[in-house]
Amino acid sequence: HSHFSAQYGNGVVGTIQIDGPASLPYDIDLGVFPLMDYYYRSADELVHFTQSNGAPPSDNVLFNGTARHPETGAGQWYNVTLTPGKRHRLRIINTSTDNHFQVSLVGHNMTVIATDMVPVNAFTVSSLFLAVGQRYDVTIDANSPVGNYWFNVTFGDGLCGSSNNKFPAAIFRYQGAPATLPTDQGLPVPNHMCLDNLNLVPVVTRSAPVNNFVKRPSNTLGVTLDIGGTPLFVWKVNGSAINVDWGKPILDYVMSGNTSYPVSDNIVQVDAVDQ
Repeated sequence: HSHFSAQYGNGVVGTIQIDGPASLPYDIDLGVFPLMDYYYRSADELVHFTQSNGAPPSDNVLFNGTARHPETGAGQWYNVTLTPGKRHRLRIINTSTDNHFQVSLVGHNMTVIATDMVPVNAFTVSSLFLAVGQRYDVTIDANSPVGNYWFNVTFGDGLCGSSNNKFPAAIFRYQGAPATLPTDQGLPVPNHMCLDNLNLVPVVTRSAPVNNFVKRPSNTLGVTLDIGGTPLFVWKVNGSAINVDWGKPILDYVMSGNTSYPVSDNIVQVDAVDQ
């Protein structure tokens, strides 16, 4: 997807499955399962709104590109088929623009086996938190009674996103179950408070000398979020927020030998080689 401003919230998005390692064996690969927020307004309109009001709720949440409309009921539930007695690998990706998700499958636990293509020591959870762009590979054991189960997305207390769809969900249907809606909504999941899971331990560990990461003025850039001005929030690196004049980009200064860079271009001076 595009990375110019918030433009990546528009247009086409897709996933690519790369078969990375896993820390548990499994029987069936269910493939990639992208979850994303969906807005009826364009990214440009949303940016203009957000600058003065903060991020709006999404209009819907899509499961692999589809969902039911929360008001009209148009559209369809996304369905995933589970084979009784088998262990399934599911590759969950949050491809959202703004929404962070808590995910859970009614009547089932999930076992985390990899994150961001790094295999981790397997551990079991009843729900997972996924920030924007985050990827988890999980296994699901189809050992519950044959039936239909909701795969739910929740938002905790709305600290990192919300949606006008108050109950976004997909259906996980056991092979042999009737094509009906699940009846059990499931228990409320714990509020993850927008925090990453701390149980991630790589199967293959790598170590780096701690001395290489000692904080010094020469190797540290402050990152801050200002929320009291106009626009409503501004991310700053080293005290300034980048605001490039596309009519005169950095390369134009370099080509003309002009080193009087504007502060808003956020230039970091490196005085020595190999820094």
